[in-house]
Amino acid sequence: MKSKLIWSLLLVLCFGVIQAQELDEIISKHIEARGGAENWAKVNNMKITGRFTAFSVEEDWMAIKTNKGQYYSELHLGKHAVIEAFDGEHGWTIDPWHEISFPRILSKDEDNVFQQKSSLMTPFLDYKEKGLVAKLIGKQDLEGVVVYTIKLTRPSGKYETWYIDANTYLEYRRDSYWVDFTYPTPAESYFEDFREINGLVIPYYEEKMFSQRNRVLLIEDILFNIELDEELFEMAKSSEMEALSFMKGSWDVEVQGWSGRANKWYPMDATTSTIKYAANNMLEEKIRYKTDFVIPIVSQYSYHAGSGKYRVCVYNDFSGETEMFIGQISDSTFTADNTKMIYGGMQDPQAFGKVTITPEDSDHFNVLIENSFDKGENWNPGNKLIYTRKSN
Repeated sequence: MKSKLIWSLLLVLCFGVIQAQELDEIISKHIEARGGAENWAKVNNMKITGRFTAFSVEEDWMAIKTNKGQYYSELHLGKHAVIEAFDGEHGWTIDPWHEISFPRILSKDEDNVFQQKSSLMTPFLDYKEKGLVAKLIGKQDLEGVVVYTIKLTRPSGKYETWYIDANTYLEYRRDSYWVDFTYPTPAESYFEDFREINGLVIPYYEEKMFSQRNRVLLIEDILFNIELDEELFEMAKSSEMEALSFMKGSWDVEVQGWSGRANKWYPMDATTSTIKYAANNMLEEKIRYKTDFVIPIVSQYSYHAGSGKYRVCVYNDFSGETEMFIGQISDSTFTADNTKMIYGGMQDPQAFGKVTITPEDSDHFNVLIENSFDKGENWNPGNKLIYTRKSN
């Protein structure tokens, strides 16, 4: 009995070793069929252009892939222009199909899709170094094509099945999980029209089917190792928050007060300020300056797409008060006030405030703070802050 058990274990181990050797040989031949690891090692990035069909509409398509797993694409899904980007781990998109005009973060299921999209070749190139696990399922006849079936599992646990042509060692089909309006769904991808360019073999035709969708990608041109700005993959700001980007930076600030009796501004303090994006679409300023007392202030600027208005949240760390202002931009000047705000079911009986921010040039802008005791019918100047960008 012991002898039989030992022989059984040896047979299993031998079978496993033989299968692993066969898998390594298949993957090695697949990489060679696609141009060889040495040639692919010379590729830092690729810019691919062509035509993409979705919802029965064919439009121009462009994508950039890098050897770091980054991805950027501009395409049309039917009538809507879509932007996609992925930094190698996480991605974002601007996709009007969801009635969202601003950039949004991708879900884990969508990130899995971009792991697939971002491969320079196929994921089998250096797959072990990337933490992927491959398993040879076997050899079969698939739709009249003899293929090797390989299950590939990513570090996230997501897996896909690749079918490698047993004659050419080029990819024939991939089964994986895609997304349909953010929902995961099984997908089949087919690869055809393999062409050689710069010693690399690339499929110029890809067709994908999932749910009731059909997508067709036709490559027309490929450029290698183009000059690339890494910011391309960083999550874009909404156009509304981009309009306030002139405030971003480190500043020297002159604080002035208004003298109603002398009818002029007079210096009160000199301080510094740092304004940065605390979130993708929120600017935050931390500043402290002296009027009668030292006032530490944290201000946050954001945009509410539903109302089409900016919102400014101002926390005064001297009084412990938080105020909310609603604003808009007109002729590059930003204005916000709190006359429409409701506090605890009623309007705050205290004086109302207004903030006006005027950019002068790339290195200067001014902030005018005013107050009103008649719900905004009349505004009285309070303080003026003059910002000058700190030199490097």
